[in-house]
Amino acid sequence: MKDEWNILQILRHSRHDWLNVMQLIKGNLALKKYDRVEEIIQEVVNQSQHESKLSNLSIPNFANEILVFNWEKGNHFQLEFEVIGECQNLNLFENRLQKWFHQFSFALNESCEQYGDNHLQLTIELLEDEFPRFTFDFQGKLTNDEKIKKIVENENNWNEQMQLVESYISKEEFYVTFKLIN
Repeated sequence: MKDEWNILQILRHSRHDWLNVMQLIKGNLALKKYDRVEEIIQEVVNQSQHESKLSNLSIPNFANEILVFNWEKGNHFQLEFEVIGECQNLNLFENRLQKWFHQFSFALNESCEQYGDNHLQLTIELLEDEFPRFTFDFQGKLTNDEKIKKIVENENNWNEQMQLVESYISKEEFYVTFKLIN
């Protein structure tokens, strides 16, 4: 995390986000676009469920970083996330996850077109009888895809806790999937 967030800052950003959602709903109601209002409400419900699951994975510092990431200044991409499956205790992996995410997000931030429409989707899969998987799926414009390749291909970034499953990297998109292992 770049900044330490106090309660008032968190509340201010959260209130701003909620006011934006309320304005969207109000505008669509005025235009009598009731289907769109339903979609917006469902998106908020889904996002809240994913936030709740992320918060219950016993990785509080990593979760904090993900939850406030889009509020940080200087990020050249928008981060979205989802958590699929039943919550598990991932506490043993938190330090390694944080370290990897710091390196990865720093490299991606330096590699993105600064004012581009850049999105990173993080999917955390917690499926029964399988190791937890983390997939980072990027859509946007990279000015330096080699930086991302170095992070992904560097064997020092993978160890007895994290194992690369698959990756694909190009100038406009990439995905990286790794799994956590005991």
